[in-house]
Amino acid sequence: MRRKIILSLLAIFAFFTTGAAIAILNMSSITDELSHIIKLQQVEQLRRSLVINLQTVQANLYAVNTPYSDGLDSIVSNVEKLEGAARQCTSCHHPPRLSNRIAGLQTLIQDYEKSLSYFITTRADNERIERVKAEAVSIGERLMSLAEEMSHRASMAIEAERSSTMADMGNVKKTLLFTIAVTMFMGIIIALLLTRSVIRPVRALVSATRSIASGDYEVTISYRDGTEFEELAGHFNYMSAAIRGGYEKINAEVEERRITEEALIKSEKFLSTIFDSIRDPFCIFDSTYRIVRTNEAYADMKGMAIEELMDRKCYEVIHGRSSVCEDCIVKITFESKDPCAKDKLVVYQDGGQTWSEIYTYPIYSEKGEVSHIIEYTRDITDRKKTEEKLKKSEERYALAARGASDGLWDWDLKSQQVFFSPRWKSMLGFDEDEITNSPDEWLTRIHPNDRVQVEMEINSHINGQSPHFVSEHRMQHKDGTYCWMLSRGLAVFDVSAKAHRMVGSMTDITERKFAEEQLVYDALHDSLTGLPNRALFMDRLTHSVEREKRFSKYLFAVLFLDIDRFKVVNDSMGHTVGDQLLVAVSKRLEEGLRPGDTVARFGGDEFAILLEDMGSKREAIFVAERIQEKLEAPLNMNGQEVFVTASIGIAFSTTGYEQPEHLLRNADIAMYHAKSENGNDKFKVFDTGMYATAVARLQLETELRQAVNQNNFLLHYQPIVNITDGKIKGLEALIRWHHPVQGIVSPGDFIRTAEETGIIVEIGEWVLREACGQLSRWQKQFPFDPPLSVSVNISSKQLQPALVRQVKQIIQKTGLLPDTLVLEITESMIMDNAEVVSPLLRQLKDMKTKVHIDDFGTGYSSLSYLHQFPIDALKIDSSFVRRIDSNEDNLEIVKAIITLARSLNMDVVAEGVETEYQLAKLKSLDCPYIQGYLFSRPLSVTDVEALLRKGRFDLITFFTRAAFNKGASIPLDKPPGAV
Repeated sequence: MRRKIILSLLAIFAFFTTGAAIAILNMSSITDELSHIIKLQQVEQLRRSLVINLQTVQANLYAVNTPYSDGLDSIVSNVEKLEGAARQCTSCHHPPRLSNRIAGLQTLIQDYEKSLSYFITTRADNERIERVKAEAVSIGERLMSLAEEMSHRASMAIEAERSSTMADMGNVKKTLLFTIAVTMFMGIIIALLLTRSVIRPVRALVSATRSIASGDYEVTISYRDGTEFEELAGHFNYMSAAIRGGYEKINAEVEERRITEEALIKSEKFLSTIFDSIRDPFCIFDSTYRIVRTNEAYADMKGMAIEELMDRKCYEVIHGRSSVCEDCIVKITFESKDPCAKDKLVVYQDGGQTWSEIYTYPIYSEKGEVSHIIEYTRDITDRKKTEEKLKKSEERYALAARGASDGLWDWDLKSQQVFFSPRWKSMLGFDEDEITNSPDEWLTRIHPNDRVQVEMEINSHINGQSPHFVSEHRMQHKDGTYCWMLSRGLAVFDVSAKAHRMVGSMTDITERKFAEEQLVYDALHDSLTGLPNRALFMDRLTHSVEREKRFSKYLFAVLFLDIDRFKVVNDSMGHTVGDQLLVAVSKRLEEGLRPGDTVARFGGDEFAILLEDMGSKREAIFVAERIQEKLEAPLNMNGQEVFVTASIGIAFSTTGYEQPEHLLRNADIAMYHAKSENGNDKFKVFDTGMYATAVARLQLETELRQAVNQNNFLLHYQPIVNITDGKIKGLEALIRWHHPVQGIVSPGDFIRTAEETGIIVEIGEWVLREACGQLSRWQKQFPFDPPLSVSVNISSKQLQPALVRQVKQIIQKTGLLPDTLVLEITESMIMDNAEVVSPLLRQLKDMKTKVHIDDFGTGYSSLSYLHQFPIDALKIDSSFVRRIDSNEDNLEIVKAIITLARSLNMDVVAEGVETEYQLAKLKSLDCPYIQGYLFSRPLSVTDVEALLRKGRFDLITFFTRAAFNKGASIPLDKPPGAV
């Protein structure tokens, strides 16, 4: 910015300086011209004096008749003046031609002077006098003619030069005026530009600062001009983001602290329960070795009551000492700040012994110091006895091991004789005299597939290429079987670095090899069912994918199977029966497959099937149908028949996915669609639309979580009208999502996903808090009698004990009248969770809040239980109201619901009223409250306030028109009849 200002001022200064310099240069030239004109005027004055003197001399000459006349004196005087004027004229600078004229003029003057001298000196000769006079007159006339001509020309030249000078002066004036005008214009332009570059960003910064001061932390400044203001705007935006982030972080920390405190209370209760349930001796000491908490087992171990131990120092009450013991484990833990453990032997007077294992755990304060010690004691007498027996057993085993040895061999490489120890021979089942000393006794018994490798390893060591000979190989036993052996050896080299002897041993590792094979098998198979696990399945699926890349006509499929309602079996019959069920299902899956196909258990109740080398896609569908047929037969679980079904997803290799993980994912997606769209006991073939749906669902979930964090929701409100007088009784709060790209999104597009992911709990809490806050403001602004109410829909995920606490906190914070808050729940939510919901509803009722059943008539309410719940009103579902126009039977259903509600002392609200005919019918049924597009669509806060100022609807107009036009609908762009 400073550079712009400096450049602007320099531009004005440079232009003004240039104009002034041009004017000054022109003025200097004009000054020279004026000086020249003045000089020319002086010369002209001389010329005029010369002409006047000539005229005077001529006049005097004509007047003199004799040389002796008195007028001769004046002639002489004038001639002298004439001569002086000629001399002055010759003293000026003139062009050559003008100088020549002046020189001629001087010559004529001299001649004129001579003629006058002759005339004056002529004596008494009249004729001579006249002749001389005539000559003088003639010279004078020529002289005067020449002087007048020069004067005339000089006058014209002076006039021309004066005109040129005046024109130059006019140009100088124009130059100065132009310079001043352009300078002023540039100054105005620069002032405007500087105003735009300085004043506007300063105003924007001031406005943004005021917004932040007022609590709007979302404000930013967008200003880019490459100046300090752009940098300042960037710093301001960074500061605004930092303030917003700090504000959000503080709110998050406050919420986290609240949650932590609640968790701490629960944790303390939980720990207290755990503490009381511990059966082993348990005690807590503070830093002064005072017992602050203990349990019954510890008191029994010490032979004292809990009351005798509490708040007393351990070394006083237990050991009768005045100071802590030197080897006290509690003292060691305080000093080391680390957990400790030790075994303690207690010998009784009767000779009996008891071993105890004592553990101590430090509890740290906020400063990192050990504030308390937990002492946990466990009776390990039985374990000690077992360890003692084990120790003796290990000693016996060690002695037996030393008595035995591996098979030894000593190979003389020069004589090609090998010494085999008796143990070496017996390991292969031979007696000592059955094996000769030939190396072939060893090498020929090696398994053919291993011999080449063993010989290479022996030669490698003998040639010095490896430091040791180590080889695992199979050797043939005397009975013809093969056992695994570990051969190890070390060559002895002579001075020439040539091996001449090799000594080694042979160990039977058959059991270890079998154990390793078992480990490999266990690593690739499910321990419960024995089926391949995920690792083995993915390996085989990878091979199929690679084979499909090499052979384009190769076709395979992946089936992903999930047992339906398996959790019900686990919960009702126990996990043992659940495991038996999984084993039985796995066997039936294997029976339903073709030879060569792979079925694997992925964990839980999920199985995957790989169908290779199929002739057509129909084979996979046939396998899926056969599996479902196999599973249809009941399973006998501990004498009880259990029926299971499964949902199957099928993904073919022709879908274009080259990664095995993608094929498995596709089958899983198809299984999810089979379970969610078609119910249980179905299968679904994957298509790309399913993947797009899954991705869209994930994207929707991500955007929903961002919307919750960024508070991108808003509420619209639809009025509930009293059918008697048209007054607005209350408003139903309906959520809308303000999507940054799609704009306003209706709840039908995201509520289901929010329900499935659990995000609905956070959204529901926000709706409850926002609706109550807005209603509190409206109650103060519009003091209706009775007060205005608001209805909020509650999700089944929210029906938890925390809902009561939330409602209570929100009512206290907003100052809302509790009986003006209406919570709407569906009848299915009540009946599905009657045992949990009933106490919650009663707690809400004790707080004087109201509960309405939404969409009544579409669920499966048990009328015998309906009166047991604290319900204030039933909301008739809009599907019944809409069908009033077409079928009188539906009118009877509505009438029955109204009658039921009246008998249970409940209010009724009819939803979805869109026509005047519906309104009239509901009026005839004495339905007290109505809601629908006939009166208003859901409105923003501003539109609701405009509606509340009117306060009621003109129902007389609706009823009058309904009498003449059955089923007439009302345009949905505005609420008609509002007064």
